Amino acid sequence: MDGDRFGDRMLPLAGPGAPLVSEAAAVEFAAVLGRSTQAGKRFLGDAVELRYRLKHVWARILDGSLLAWRARRIADLTRNVDADAAAWVDQQIGPYAHQVGVRQLERMITQAAALFEPDVAAAVAESDAVEHRSVTITTTDLPFTPTGAEQGQAVLALGYLDGVLDAADALDLEQAVAAIAHGLLDQDDYADASLDVRRAAALGVLGRAYNSGSLDGVPGVARVVELVVHTDTRDLAGTGLVRLENTRGLVALERLEQWATTPGTVIKPVVVVDLAEDIEATGYTPTARQRRQAELIHAKCSFPYCEARAEHCDLDHRVAYADGGPTSSRNLTPLCRRHHRMKTHHGWRYHRTRTGAYRWRGPHGYKYLVSPAGTIDVSNDLVPPLVRAA
Repeated sequence: MDGDRFGDRMLPLAGPGAPLVSEAAAVEFAAVLGRSTQAGKRFLGDAVELRYRLKHVWARILDGSLLAWRARRIADLTRNVDADAAAWVDQQIGPYAHQVGVRQLERMITQAAALFEPDVAAAVAESDAVEHRSVTITTTDLPFTPTGAEQGQAVLALGYLDGVLDAADALDLEQAVAAIAHGLLDQDDYADASLDVRRAAALGVLGRAYNSGSLDGVPGVARVVELVVHTDTRDLAGTGLVRLENTRGLVALERLEQWATTPGTVIKPVVVVDLAEDIEATGYTPTARQRRQAELIHAKCSFPYCEARAEHCDLDHRVAYADGGPTSSRNLTPLCRRHHRMKTHHGWRYHRTRTGAYRWRGPHGYKYLVSPAGTIDVSNDLVPPLVRAA
């Protein structure tokens, strides 16, 4: 964990002039609310913004005339302006915050920023334009209960894409996709396909062109089809299905064969990882095989409500290595860097109940069960009713 500060850190969750918030407190607060740490920090930041920088709006919350979602939207919009600009917005909208639309709020806050911080307003506008750009690609499979090979042929491995691009980038991509989609009409597999299907396939063509290094001479990486057969899924026998690690789901053998024979694809040697085996290593550092096993078992960080992927996590020695804890499968658990620090330095404790499942206890006694199915709050009567309602 080089470069980390082991002690608690004070975070600026709201705008300039608002109090800083303890990171350790924010992590536990999020867990109590049943949210990820990031979502909890955002919630807490909105509350601090409203309480200390938007006092007229805060008064409307206390008297019950302003809905929470409206108040949080106001806080989100004022977070980047200085104290004077936030106070001006607060005075302008305080009396009728329950009636102001989002568009009007945005105009008022832009006006306040331009009035009090013209240089900063321009920089924030440019930053926001960049920050709103993103591309998210996820993969999944259609629901399936294996009962026979005939049903197995209906399983589809699908990818979903959602993004916001710079206008010039979007026009370039559109031109490339349109041209490739038209060219696919000359291929037997797509001769009778709809335009939408060919446009979707065009994105795969672009990806493979980069991966093969044929896109403007940029070296790429070959497509990797990684097949992981789990020893606890023998019920797949005879269904014509296998489990693919890239999508963490099921795929028909015919589809797998099609992917594997696409030009530029590299077939990796088969590596058998028994998820039930207790692999031991000498020394503190886990082996590559132990890490791979942990990633296959857990998929995500094992802290309550955390969604960080296991391959990006540290492998925590639940019983510290310095205290005699072994570097073995039974003592290694994926934790993201933030939650690794919470466990090591800020009073969070946990133990394994079974493979891949854990019981956590927070610094103030709140308890959680974490498994591949998700997180369950088992604090019972410890949690005050008002906190549960929130």
